[in-house]
Amino acid sequence: MNAARRFAAIGSSHLFGLLQQYVAPMESGRFQSVWDTGRPFVAELPLGVPGWQGDFVLYNTPVAGPPPLLKDGVLYIPPELTGVLGHIPAGTEVVFSLLRGQEFAVSQLVDDPTHADFIGEEDISGGAFEPGRRWMSREDALAWVRGIAEPLLTTHLALRQQFPQARIVHVPAPPPLQDEAHILANAEGFGPLFAAHGVKPFAMRLRVYRLMYAELARQLAGHGIASLAPPAEALTPAGGLKAECARGCLHGNHLYAQGLAAQMTEVLTHVASL
Repeated sequence: MNAARRFAAIGSSHLFGLLQQYVAPMESGRFQSVWDTGRPFVAELPLGVPGWQGDFVLYNTPVAGPPPLLKDGVLYIPPELTGVLGHIPAGTEVVFSLLRGQEFAVSQLVDDPTHADFIGEEDISGGAFEPGRRWMSREDALAWVRGIAEPLLTTHLALRQQFPQARIVHVPAPPPLQDEAHILANAEGFGPLFAAHGVKPFAMRLRVYRLMYAELARQLAGHGIASLAPPAEALTPAGGLKAECARGCLHGNHLYAQGLAAQMTEVLTHVASL
């Protein structure tokens, strides 16, 4: 019998939904050592994909150190991140990366008056930015979101460099929640900022998300890294995350994870042998 091929999913809080659905309840205490000791937790991720053995690598984001720095074409990787990536099992052919993922959290959620609006290509408001907002050109908006996503880009370049033979698949954070009441009721530490500034209108949050991830996906594709789209069944008709698929105000829950698992299964089913 042929040995099972190996895939891995690595991440911190964005991995919670998959663990809740396929491994053990987050409330079980099984994963608490990740935060108590700072050491990543590695175990089986049983998605049940024929011919494949899955693993997950759960880590606490600060343990990976600062994001890698790309300067003059040279990538400087902190040793802490190298150590975290070293927990991905040997022989892994496909790495699903849920690394980092909330660099845009404040700019997407908090209605800070310093954040201008811009017109998106797929604008749910029919091509108009929010009334009464300062305007930002699309070029400036693109430069802004590139800066926000720089840690995501460099972290995935480090992953590409560390695993040159593996297929790397970036799993983006979920799109913004459309239900503002759910956000306010599940503030995840943003309560004081919401009290001071309010929640940014959904149309603006979705524009930031779409522009940032479209540009990041384009950049990653240039390095042979694929990006998944959010599971369609977890989205509202307008493109936001359904409240019933959310964990807190930024993350997907076990229902969202079911959609991710279907996408991951589709990827694995069509991966040629190395």
